[in-house]
Amino acid sequence: MKKLITIIVMMAFLVGLSFHTAEAQKPDYDRKGIEIVSTDNLTFKMGFHSIGRVQVLTQDNVRVWSGGAWVIPDENLHGMQTSFANLDFLVTIGDNDIDVFFDGLLGTQRHPSRWWGNQGYMYIRNIPGNSFLTAINPLLEHIDIKAGNFFADFGEHQYTRTVNADAHRNALVGNPVVSPLGTEPGMEIILDKDAFGLMLGTGIGTPEQDFQEARKYSFRTKLWLDAIDGVYLSGSFYTVNHDQEANRGTNIFRRERHGSSYAAVWNLNNDDGGSGEGPGQVRPGNGRQLTAWEVNGIFTPFDGNKISAFFGMGEDTGPDPNNFGEFGDEEWTYYSAEVQQFLNDDFYLSARYSNVDYDKFLTDDNDGNVSRIQAGFGAFITDNILLKAEYVYQKASGFNEGTTGVVTSVDVGMEPTFQGLMLEVGVSF
Repeated sequence: MKKLITIIVMMAFLVGLSFHTAEAQKPDYDRKGIEIVSTDNLTFKMGFHSIGRVQVLTQDNVRVWSGGAWVIPDENLHGMQTSFANLDFLVTIGDNDIDVFFDGLLGTQRHPSRWWGNQGYMYIRNIPGNSFLTAINPLLEHIDIKAGNFFADFGEHQYTRTVNADAHRNALVGNPVVSPLGTEPGMEIILDKDAFGLMLGTGIGTPEQDFQEARKYSFRTKLWLDAIDGVYLSGSFYTVNHDQEANRGTNIFRRERHGSSYAAVWNLNNDDGGSGEGPGQVRPGNGRQLTAWEVNGIFTPFDGNKISAFFGMGEDTGPDPNNFGEFGDEEWTYYSAEVQQFLNDDFYLSARYSNVDYDKFLTDDNDGNVSRIQAGFGAFITDNILLKAEYVYQKASGFNEGTTGVVTSVDVGMEPTFQGLMLEVGVSF
Protein backbone atom coordinates (compact mmCIF):
# COMPACT_ATOMS: atom_id res chain seq x y z
CA MET A 1 0.00 0.00 0.00
CA LYS A 2 2.81 2.41 0.88
CA LYS A 3 4.44 1.78 -2.49
CA LEU A 4 1.13 2.37 -4.31
CA ILE A 5 0.63 5.67 -2.49
CA THR A 6 4.15 6.78 -3.44
CA ILE A 7 3.50 6.01 -7.10
CA ILE A 8 0.16 7.86 -7.06
CA VAL A 9 1.72 10.93 -5.42
CA MET A 10 4.57 11.00 -7.93
CA MET A 11 2.21 10.60 -10.88
CA ALA A 12 0.01 13.39 -9.53
CA PHE A 13 3.08 15.63 -9.28
CA LEU A 14 4.22 14.78 -12.81
CA VAL A 15 0.78 15.27 -14.36
CA GLY A 16 0.28 18.46 -12.39
CA LEU A 17 3.59 19.82 -13.66
CA SER A 18 2.57 19.01 -17.23
CA PHE A 19 -0.52 21.23 -17.17
CA HIS A 20 1.26 24.50 -17.82
CA THR A 21 0.99 26.47 -21.03
CA ALA A 22 3.97 26.84 -23.35
CA GLU A 23 4.38 28.87 -26.50
CA ALA A 24 7.00 26.71 -28.20
CA GLN A 25 9.10 23.60 -27.95
CA LYS A 26 12.73 23.29 -28.89
CA PRO A 27 12.89 21.25 -32.13
CA ASP A 28 14.96 18.09 -32.18
CA TYR A 29 18.57 18.77 -33.16
CA ASP A 30 20.00 17.10 -36.26
CA ARG A 31 21.23 13.79 -34.92
CA LYS A 32 22.92 12.82 -38.20
CA GLY A 33 25.89 15.15 -37.81
CA ILE A 34 27.61 17.40 -40.30
CA GLU A 35 27.95 16.55 -43.98
CA ILE A 36 31.63 16.06 -44.84
CA VAL A 37 31.47 15.07 -48.50
CA SER A 38 28.80 14.19 -51.06
CA THR A 39 28.94 12.63 -54.54
CA ASP A 40 26.26 11.53 -56.98
CA ASN A 41 25.43 8.38 -55.02
CA LEU A 42 27.21 8.73 -51.64
CA THR A 43 26.99 11.07 -48.66
CA PHE A 44 29.37 10.98 -45.70
CA LYS A 45 28.45 12.63 -42.38
CA MET A 46 30.13 12.81 -38.98
CA GLY A 47 28.56 13.46 -35.60
CA PHE A 48 30.22 14.41 -32.35
CA HIS A 49 29.00 14.34 -28.74
CA SER A 50 30.90 15.56 -25.69
CA ILE A 51 29.89 15.78 -22.05
CA GLY A 52 31.18 17.37 -18.88
CA ARG A 53 29.67 17.08 -15.39
CA VAL A 54 30.07 18.46 -11.90
CA GLN A 55 28.54 16.52 -9.00
CA VAL A 56 27.84 17.30 -5.36
CA LEU A 57 26.60 13.93 -4.07
CA THR A 58 26.51 12.27 -0.67
CA GLN A 59 25.83 8.62 0.15
CA ASP A 60 24.84 6.90 3.39
CA ASN A 61 24.68 3.32 4.72
CA VAL A 62 26.98 2.12 1.96
CA ARG A 63 29.34 -0.80 2.29
CA VAL A 64 30.89 -2.73 -0.59
CA TRP A 65 32.12 -6.33 -0.67
CA SER A 66 35.69 -6.29 -1.96
CA GLY A 67 38.58 -8.69 -1.47
CA GLY A 68 36.67 -10.87 0.98
CA ALA A 69 35.69 -8.04 3.33
CA TRP A 70 33.28 -5.15 3.66
CA VAL A 71 34.76 -1.79 2.62
CA ILE A 72 33.19 1.55 3.56
CA PRO A 73 33.59 4.09 0.70
CA ASP A 74 33.66 7.86 1.11
CA GLU A 75 30.36 9.54 1.93
CA ASN A 76 31.02 12.82 0.11
CA LEU A 77 31.49 12.57 -3.65
CA HIS A 78 32.10 16.15 -4.77
CA GLY A 79 33.96 17.37 -7.83
CA MET A 80 34.27 17.25 -11.61
CA GLN A 81 33.92 14.05 -13.60
CA THR A 82 36.14 12.91 -16.46
CA SER A 83 34.87 14.23 -19.80
CA PHE A 84 33.71 11.69 -22.36
CA ALA A 85 32.92 11.85 -26.09
CA ASN A 86 31.29 9.86 -28.92
CA LEU A 87 32.09 9.96 -32.63
CA ASP A 88 29.43 8.96 -35.20
CA PHE A 89 30.12 8.02 -38.83
CA LEU A 90 27.26 7.69 -41.33
CA VAL A 91 27.56 6.87 -45.02
CA THR A 92 24.36 6.97 -47.08
CA ILE A 93 24.47 5.16 -50.41
CA GLY A 94 22.12 6.00 -53.27
CA ASP A 95 18.96 8.02 -52.77
CA ASN A 96 18.66 7.18 -49.05
CA ASP A 97 18.83 3.50 -50.06
CA ILE A 98 21.45 2.12 -47.66
CA ASP A 99 22.87 3.58 -44.43
CA VAL A 100 26.22 2.32 -43.15
CA PHE A 101 26.70 3.46 -39.54
CA PHE A 102 29.51 3.15 -37.03
CA ASP A 103 30.15 4.96 -33.75
CA GLY A 104 33.08 4.94 -31.36
CA LEU A 105 33.24 5.92 -27.70
CA LEU A 106 36.20 8.14 -26.78
CA GLY A 107 36.46 7.07 -23.17
CA THR A 108 33.69 5.77 -20.92
CA GLN A 109 33.17 5.66 -17.19
CA ARG A 110 34.46 2.11 -17.02
CA HIS A 111 37.36 2.67 -19.45
CA PRO A 112 38.12 6.42 -19.29
CA SER A 113 41.38 6.14 -21.25
CA ARG A 114 40.23 3.79 -24.04
CA TRP A 115 38.50 4.17 -27.39
CA TRP A 116 36.19 1.27 -28.20
CA GLY A 117 33.55 0.53 -30.80
CA ASN A 118 29.85 0.65 -29.98
CA GLN A 119 27.60 -0.04 -32.98
CA GLY A 120 28.32 -0.95 -36.58
CA TYR A 121 25.54 -1.92 -38.98
CA MET A 122 23.84 -1.55 -42.36
CA TYR A 123 20.24 -0.37 -42.74
CA ILE A 124 18.84 -1.38 -46.14
CA ARG A 125 15.73 0.21 -47.68
CA ASN A 126 16.50 -0.48 -51.35
CA ILE A 127 19.31 -2.03 -53.44
CA PRO A 128 20.54 0.63 -55.89
CA GLY A 129 22.23 0.03 -59.24
CA ASN A 130 22.26 -3.18 -61.26
CA SER A 131 23.36 -5.68 -58.62
CA PHE A 132 21.82 -9.15 -58.68
CA LEU A 133 20.37 -8.28 -55.25
CA THR A 134 17.97 -5.82 -56.91
CA ALA A 135 15.77 -8.90 -57.27
CA ILE A 136 14.69 -8.37 -53.63
CA ASN A 137 13.61 -4.75 -54.20
CA PRO A 138 9.92 -5.67 -54.54
CA LEU A 139 10.18 -7.12 -51.01
CA LEU A 140 12.03 -4.00 -49.78
CA GLU A 141 9.06 -1.89 -50.85
CA HIS A 142 7.36 -3.30 -47.74
CA ILE A 143 10.17 -3.99 -45.27
CA ASP A 144 13.61 -2.67 -44.24
CA ILE A 145 16.54 -4.84 -43.15
CA LYS A 146 19.06 -3.94 -40.43
CA ALA A 147 22.09 -6.16 -39.93
CA GLY A 148 25.34 -5.92 -37.99
CA ASN A 149 26.28 -5.25 -34.37
CA PHE A 150 23.78 -2.82 -32.85
CA PHE A 151 21.37 -2.06 -30.02
CA ALA A 152 18.62 -4.66 -29.86
CA ASP A 153 15.38 -2.72 -30.38
CA PHE A 154 13.87 -3.37 -26.96
CA GLY A 155 11.78 -0.57 -25.48
CA GLU A 156 12.56 3.05 -26.37
CA HIS A 157 15.75 3.40 -24.33
CA GLN A 158 18.18 3.80 -27.22
CA TYR A 159 16.12 6.82 -28.33
CA THR A 160 15.53 8.46 -24.93
CA ARG A 161 18.45 7.76 -22.57
CA THR A 162 21.98 9.09 -22.26
CA VAL A 163 24.45 6.89 -24.14
CA ASN A 164 27.89 7.80 -22.83
CA ALA A 165 28.35 11.41 -24.11
CA ASP A 166 25.22 11.51 -26.29
CA ALA A 167 22.92 13.15 -23.74
CA HIS A 168 20.62 15.55 -25.61
CA ARG A 169 17.99 12.83 -26.02
CA ASN A 170 17.66 12.62 -22.20
CA ALA A 171 15.80 15.52 -20.56
CA LEU A 172 17.58 14.88 -17.24
CA VAL A 173 21.18 14.17 -16.29
CA GLY A 174 20.81 10.55 -15.16
CA ASN A 175 18.91 7.67 -16.73
CA PRO A 176 16.10 5.69 -15.03
CA VAL A 177 17.37 3.31 -12.34
CA VAL A 178 16.86 0.44 -14.83
CA SER A 179 17.36 1.34 -18.48
CA PRO A 180 17.83 -1.80 -20.63
CA LEU A 181 20.29 -1.33 -23.48
CA GLY A 182 22.70 -3.75 -25.11
CA THR A 183 24.40 -4.46 -28.44
CA GLU A 184 24.72 -7.85 -30.10
CA PRO A 185 25.44 -9.13 -33.61
CA GLY A 186 22.16 -9.89 -35.33
CA MET A 187 19.50 -8.84 -37.80
CA GLU A 188 16.10 -7.13 -37.66
CA ILE A 189 13.34 -6.99 -40.25
CA ILE A 190 11.23 -3.85 -39.94
CA LEU A 191 7.76 -3.16 -41.30
CA ASP A 192 7.11 0.58 -40.78
CA LYS A 193 3.78 1.97 -41.95
CA ASP A 194 2.14 5.35 -41.35
CA ALA A 195 0.13 4.26 -38.32
CA PHE A 196 1.98 1.19 -37.02
CA GLY A 197 5.17 -0.80 -37.23
CA LEU A 198 6.45 -4.30 -36.52
CA MET A 199 9.98 -5.60 -35.95
CA LEU A 200 11.20 -9.19 -35.86
CA GLY A 201 14.80 -9.84 -34.95
CA THR A 202 17.35 -12.39 -33.88
CA GLY A 203 20.93 -12.29 -32.63
CA ILE A 204 23.64 -14.30 -30.95
CA GLY A 205 22.54 -13.24 -27.45
CA THR A 206 25.98 -11.92 -26.43
CA PRO A 207 27.74 -8.60 -27.10
CA GLU A 208 30.60 -10.24 -29.01
CA GLN A 209 31.18 -13.30 -31.16
CA ASP A 210 30.96 -16.60 -29.31
CA PHE A 211 31.09 -19.99 -31.05
CA GLN A 212 30.60 -22.26 -28.04
CA GLU A 213 27.84 -24.86 -28.21
CA ALA A 214 26.55 -23.48 -24.91
CA ARG A 215 25.76 -20.18 -26.65
CA LYS A 216 22.25 -20.13 -28.13
CA TYR A 217 20.34 -17.52 -30.21
CA SER A 218 18.16 -14.68 -29.01
CA PHE A 219 14.77 -13.64 -30.37
CA ARG A 220 13.06 -10.26 -30.11
CA THR A 221 10.01 -8.53 -31.46
CA LYS A 222 8.41 -5.11 -31.16
CA LEU A 223 5.11 -3.56 -32.18
CA TRP A 224 4.41 0.18 -32.19
CA LEU A 225 1.32 2.29 -32.86
CA ASP A 226 1.25 5.99 -33.74
CA ALA A 227 -2.12 6.40 -35.44
CA ILE A 228 -3.29 9.15 -33.06
CA ASP A 229 -1.64 12.57 -33.05
CA GLY A 230 0.42 13.03 -29.88
CA VAL A 231 0.18 9.36 -28.82
CA TYR A 232 2.90 6.76 -29.38
CA LEU A 233 2.61 3.25 -27.89
CA SER A 234 4.97 0.29 -28.18
CA GLY A 235 5.44 -3.19 -26.79
CA SER A 236 8.69 -5.22 -26.86
CA PHE A 237 9.69 -8.81 -26.09
CA TYR A 238 13.15 -10.40 -25.78
CA THR A 239 14.25 -13.92 -24.88
CA VAL A 240 17.46 -15.95 -24.88
CA ASN A 241 18.25 -19.31 -23.26
CA HIS A 242 21.99 -20.03 -23.14
CA ASP A 243 23.42 -22.90 -21.17
CA GLN A 244 24.93 -21.72 -17.89
CA GLU A 245 28.35 -22.76 -19.22
CA ALA A 246 28.24 -20.01 -21.86
CA ASN A 247 30.99 -17.42 -21.56
CA ARG A 248 28.51 -14.57 -21.14
CA GLY A 249 24.93 -13.55 -21.74
CA THR A 250 23.16 -10.59 -23.27
CA ASN A 251 24.07 -7.14 -21.98
CA ILE A 252 20.55 -5.70 -22.20
CA PHE A 253 20.00 -5.77 -18.43
CA ARG A 254 23.17 -7.15 -16.88
CA ARG A 255 25.71 -4.53 -17.96
CA GLU A 256 26.06 -0.75 -18.14
CA ARG A 257 29.01 -0.50 -20.48
CA HIS A 258 28.14 3.13 -21.21
CA GLY A 259 28.51 4.04 -17.56
CA SER A 260 26.27 6.15 -15.38
CA SER A 261 25.86 9.89 -14.95
CA TYR A 262 26.61 9.56 -11.22
CA ALA A 263 30.30 8.83 -10.66
CA ALA A 264 31.46 6.47 -7.86
CA VAL A 265 28.12 6.22 -6.01
CA TRP A 266 27.44 2.86 -4.29
CA ASN A 267 30.87 1.84 -5.49
CA LEU A 268 34.53 1.98 -4.61
CA ASN A 269 36.13 3.81 -7.52
CA ASN A 270 36.09 4.38 -11.26
CA ASP A 271 39.26 2.53 -12.15
CA ASP A 272 40.06 0.77 -15.42
CA GLY A 273 39.30 -2.61 -13.89
CA GLY A 274 35.55 -2.16 -14.13
CA SER A 275 34.61 -0.91 -10.68
CA GLY A 276 33.21 2.22 -12.28
CA GLU A 277 30.72 0.40 -14.51
CA GLY A 278 27.27 1.93 -14.10
CA PRO A 279 27.56 3.36 -10.57
CA GLY A 280 24.13 3.35 -8.90
CA GLN A 281 22.44 1.49 -11.77
CA VAL A 282 20.51 -1.73 -11.08
CA ARG A 283 21.66 -4.55 -13.38
CA PRO A 284 19.43 -7.62 -13.05
CA GLY A 285 20.39 -11.16 -14.00
CA ASN A 286 23.39 -12.53 -15.84
CA GLY A 287 21.79 -12.49 -19.31
CA ARG A 288 22.07 -16.21 -19.93
CA GLN A 289 18.41 -17.23 -19.49
CA LEU A 290 16.59 -13.94 -19.88
CA THR A 291 12.95 -13.42 -20.79
CA ALA A 292 11.61 -9.85 -20.62
CA TRP A 293 8.87 -7.63 -21.97
CA GLU A 294 8.19 -3.92 -21.82
CA VAL A 295 5.41 -1.51 -22.80
CA ASN A 296 6.01 2.19 -23.50
CA GLY A 297 3.83 5.26 -23.90
CA ILE A 298 4.91 8.72 -25.09
CA PHE A 299 2.30 11.47 -25.09
CA THR A 300 2.49 15.08 -26.33
CA PRO A 301 -0.91 16.49 -25.28
CA PHE A 302 -0.04 20.02 -26.36
CA ASP A 303 2.81 22.15 -27.67
CA GLY A 304 5.88 22.11 -25.45
CA ASN A 305 4.82 19.14 -23.33
CA LYS A 306 5.87 15.48 -23.28
CA ILE A 307 4.83 12.75 -20.86
CA SER A 308 6.49 9.34 -21.14
CA ALA A 309 6.29 6.12 -19.17
CA PHE A 310 7.35 2.49 -19.40
CA PHE A 311 6.55 -0.70 -17.49
CA GLY A 312 8.36 -4.01 -17.83
CA MET A 313 9.02 -7.39 -16.27
CA GLY A 314 11.94 -9.78 -16.52
CA GLU A 315 13.25 -13.08 -15.20
CA ASP A 316 16.72 -14.55 -15.44
CA THR A 317 19.28 -16.54 -13.53
CA GLY A 318 21.87 -14.68 -11.50
CA PRO A 319 25.18 -15.53 -9.85
CA ASP A 320 25.78 -15.20 -6.14
CA PRO A 321 28.64 -12.62 -6.03
CA ASN A 322 29.91 -14.12 -2.76
CA ASN A 323 29.78 -17.75 -3.94
CA PHE A 324 30.93 -17.94 -7.53
CA GLY A 325 29.49 -20.91 -9.36
CA GLU A 326 26.23 -20.75 -7.39
CA PHE A 327 23.14 -19.50 -9.23
CA GLY A 328 19.59 -18.58 -8.34
CA ASP A 329 16.53 -17.12 -10.00
CA GLU A 330 15.80 -13.42 -10.33
CA GLU A 331 12.37 -11.95 -11.06
CA TRP A 332 11.80 -8.21 -11.27
CA THR A 333 9.35 -5.50 -12.32
CA TYR A 334 10.57 -2.07 -13.37
CA TYR A 335 8.85 1.16 -14.38
CA SER A 336 9.29 4.87 -14.90
CA ALA A 337 7.15 8.00 -15.37
CA GLU A 338 8.56 11.26 -16.72
CA VAL A 339 7.37 14.70 -17.77
CA GLN A 340 9.13 17.42 -19.73
CA GLN A 341 7.66 20.91 -20.08
CA PHE A 342 9.14 23.71 -22.19
CA LEU A 343 8.47 27.18 -20.78
CA ASN A 344 9.91 28.91 -23.85
CA ASP A 345 12.03 28.02 -26.88
CA ASP A 346 15.16 27.34 -24.87
CA PHE A 347 14.20 26.38 -21.30
CA TYR A 348 12.35 23.38 -19.89
CA LEU A 349 11.56 21.66 -16.59
CA SER A 350 11.57 17.89 -16.15
CA ALA A 351 10.92 15.27 -13.47
CA ARG A 352 11.07 11.47 -13.33
CA TYR A 353 10.30 8.65 -10.91
CA SER A 354 11.74 5.19 -11.64
CA ASN A 355 11.74 1.97 -9.66
CA VAL A 356 12.77 -1.67 -9.85
CA ASP A 357 10.94 -4.15 -7.62
CA TYR A 358 12.45 -7.62 -7.14
CA ASP A 359 9.90 -10.36 -6.45
CA LYS A 360 12.81 -12.74 -5.98
CA PHE A 361 16.54 -12.22 -5.79
CA LEU A 362 18.38 -15.57 -5.91
CA THR A 363 16.27 -17.06 -3.07
CA ASP A 364 12.53 -17.11 -2.37
CA ASP A 365 12.90 -15.19 0.89
CA ASN A 366 14.85 -12.24 -0.53
CA ASP A 367 13.05 -9.38 -2.26
CA GLY A 368 13.20 -5.60 -2.26
CA ASN A 369 13.25 -2.49 -4.44
CA VAL A 370 15.43 0.39 -5.57
CA SER A 371 13.81 3.72 -6.41
CA ARG A 372 15.15 6.95 -7.94
CA ILE A 373 13.62 10.45 -7.98
CA GLN A 374 14.99 13.10 -10.36
CA ALA A 375 13.94 16.71 -10.93
CA GLY A 376 15.69 19.44 -12.87
CA PHE A 377 15.83 21.78 -15.83
CA GLY A 378 17.53 22.20 -19.19
CA ALA A 379 18.62 25.33 -21.03
CA PHE A 380 19.79 25.40 -24.65
CA ILE A 381 22.77 27.77 -24.81
CA THR A 382 22.84 27.20 -28.58
CA ASP A 383 21.10 24.62 -30.75
CA ASN A 384 23.97 22.21 -30.04
CA ILE A 385 24.92 23.05 -26.45
CA LEU A 386 22.58 21.99 -23.64
CA LEU A 387 23.04 22.88 -19.97
CA LYS A 388 21.20 20.63 -17.49
CA ALA A 389 20.89 20.65 -13.71
CA GLU A 390 19.30 17.93 -11.58
CA TYR A 391 18.53 16.90 -8.03
CA VAL A 392 18.58 13.12 -7.53
CA TYR A 393 17.63 10.84 -4.62
CA GLN A 394 17.99 7.05 -4.65
CA LYS A 395 17.30 4.41 -2.03
CA ALA A 396 17.25 0.61 -1.72
CA SER A 397 14.93 -1.11 0.75
CA GLY A 398 13.52 -4.50 1.71
CA PHE A 399 16.47 -6.76 0.88
CA ASN A 400 18.11 -9.12 3.35
CA GLU A 401 21.25 -7.75 4.96
CA GLY A 402 24.34 -8.92 3.11
CA THR A 403 22.63 -8.93 -0.33
CA THR A 404 25.06 -7.97 -3.09
CA GLY A 405 24.73 -8.14 -6.87
CA VAL A 406 21.67 -5.90 -7.26
CA VAL A 407 23.87 -2.82 -7.73
CA THR A 408 27.45 -4.06 -8.24
CA SER A 409 28.75 -5.35 -4.87
CA VAL A 410 27.03 -2.84 -2.57
CA ASP A 411 25.02 -4.34 0.32
CA VAL A 412 21.48 -3.24 -0.56
CA GLY A 413 20.26 -4.86 2.66
CA MET A 414 21.77 -1.88 4.52
CA GLU A 415 19.20 0.36 2.77
CA PRO A 416 21.84 2.60 1.20
CA THR A 417 20.97 6.02 -0.25
CA PHE A 418 22.61 8.70 -2.32
CA GLN A 419 21.40 12.19 -3.12
CA GLY A 420 22.60 15.56 -4.34
CA LEU A 421 23.00 17.91 -7.26
CA MET A 422 24.33 17.36 -10.77
CA LEU A 423 25.35 19.91 -13.41
CA GLU A 424 25.94 18.82 -16.99
CA VAL A 425 27.00 20.56 -20.20
CA GLY A 426 26.60 18.52 -23.38
CA VAL A 427 27.60 19.31 -26.96
CA SER A 428 26.00 17.33 -29.78
CA PHE A 429 25.79 17.68 -33.53
